Amino acid sequence: MQPDILQVPGERRAIPPDTRSFIERVRDYIDALGRPSLPVWARASGPHVLLSLWQGDAFARLTPLGGGQYGLAFRAVEARTTHTNAWEPLLLVDELAQVVEHALVAVDAIAD
Repeated sequence: MQPDILQVPGERRAIPPDTRSFIERVRDYIDALGRPSLPVWARASGPHVLLSLWQGDAFARLTPLGGGQYGLAFRAVEARTTHTNAWEPLLLVDELAQVVEHALVAVDAIAD
């Protein structure tokens, strides 16, 4: 993979890639939005990151889609009653910071 190039007047230099893992970046965004006071945890699950309120089941799933875009899906209503692992279709595709913020606003973990 070629690094991105930063164009500065008179020079070109490579932008170092973000070497933090997906889960670390999600946790960093949660921290920036108010955690550790937020009752939210994030954990990796295959290529996804699951978000949950403390003492609860995962309510949201974040998925890297490539090109700096991430998808947000919420647990299907039926999954809560049937104990299946079903997720709704992607609700939002955006940059990671916006996807994390939208997920937390949706469960009233932060104000919009």
